[in-house]
Amino acid sequence: MSLILERGTSPTGLSIKTHPFSDTVYLGDYEISMEDFLISAHYVLTNTDIKPDDPRLQFVKCVQSMREVSGFNSSQKRLAASEPAVLPA
Repeated sequence: MSLILERGTSPTGLSIKTHPFSDTVYLGDYEISMEDFLISAHYVLTNTDIKPDDPRLQFVKCVQSMREVSGFNSSQKRLAASEPAVLPA
């Protein structure tokens, strides 16, 4: 299953997906290691000053609310958030 990014991505329809037994993030035609993906997220969060209504603040709040819960596969765990990842469009 993929997530299609449609909130300002150009060209529209960029997909992102992961697989349960891989540490690779598939972003469109690119394969990115999980480590490089997380380094990229850190860079985006920290590289510029915060603006009014900056969506990064809601994203950080979402990540802070995450807890380990039962996974989709038996005896596995996953992360779930009690706060939404983004504000409604």
